[in-house]
This record gives sequence, C-alpha cells and structure tokens, in this order.
Amino acid sequence: MNCDTMLFMEQDKAKIIAFCGIDGSGKSTQLKLTKDYLSKDAKVMVAKLEYSPLNKMGDNKFFDLALKGYSGLKIISYYYNLQHKDAFEYDYILCDRHLLCYLSYAYAYNIPHLNIVRDLLFMVDDPDMTFYFDVPVEVALDRISKRSFRDRNENIETLTKAKEGYEYTMGLFDNVYRIDNTLSEEESFELVKDKIRCLRK
Repeated sequence: MNCDTMLFMEQDKAKIIAFCGIDGSGKSTQLKLTKDYLSKDAKVMVAKLEYSPLNKMGDNKFFDLALKGYSGLKIISYYYNLQHKDAFEYDYILCDRHLLCYLSYAYAYNIPHLNIVRDLLFMVDDPDMTFYFDVPVEVALDRISKRSFRDRNENIETLTKAKEGYEYTMGLFDNVYRIDNTLSEEESFELVKDKIRCLRK
C-alpha cells in the first residue's frame, strides 16, 4: 500500500465522536440530538458496547482479576474494530461511552495504576473528539430518579467517585471538551454543534 492510498483511506475514515459523563449526565440525550443533526447529510453509526463488566465484580479475587482482564480485552477489541472496520463504512461514529468512560469508572471501583492501564490501550486511538458532560452528582441522581429502571451502582457514592475519576483521567486523553450540562438541552447542544463544525470543515 503506497502513501497516497494510505492518505486516501485515512481521509475516507469516519470521524469518531465519544459522549461521556456519569450516569444521569444527559450524554445519551446529547448523542441523540447529534445523530439527528448529522444524519441530515451524512451516514452515522451509533456505537455502544452493551457490556458492563464492573457491575459484576465481587469479592472473589481470582474471579475479579480474570474479569478485569477479560473486560479489558473485550473493550479493546470492540473499539479496535470500530476504528479499523466500521470507520470505513460511515461518515461519523458516535460512541455512547469510550475508553475515557471505562477508566473513570475503573477509578470509581478502585482499580489501581490507571496511567499504566491507559498506556496499555495503545491499540485504540483516541476519538477525534470526546465530549464530557459535566453535572453535579445531585443533578444526575435527580434525573436518574425519574427513570423506570435504576442500576444498583447509580448511587451517590459511585457517581461521586466516577466524577472524580473523570477529573483525573481526562488529562490522559486528547481532544476532550467539557460541556456544562446543567444548561438546557438546547444550550448544551449548541456548544456541541460548535465543536462538531470544526470536524466538518
């Protein structure tokens, strides 16, 4: 494969945009608004890894270690396939969570040496753009309380630790944009659109 072909393929790849934040932050709403906005004139894929390994961790240390290892491989292979396969079939891939999210929740579950873990994820490129939707834990919990289903880990302790995790792990990634999602949906989405326009130029 020559350089011209590689350059063409790189230009032809989808832009990958990740939506991150603690549960109840409003990221899924903003992702849907973004999908509707981009789908008017582009081919858009929504990607979500339907696998929540951290919720299954227990007190068995051997099982715990094995699950962490399996979780890492599962997550890496999913996002690797996105950027090396699906990215050539779409204009945009919108990720409901990405590596930043998993590392932030790993922090919440006291998994050590996150900077080393981050280095081990070299097979997966950072998204072209990552949005971190920032809200106080109390606001997130109020939104969660209105849902018909609530995960056992959607509590003040876990969300507080996850929020701390985001503050810690954001510095390990490129192109992360913080959005104050205590604003109205429309106001937040205007901020999202302003950033996305940079990718469309």
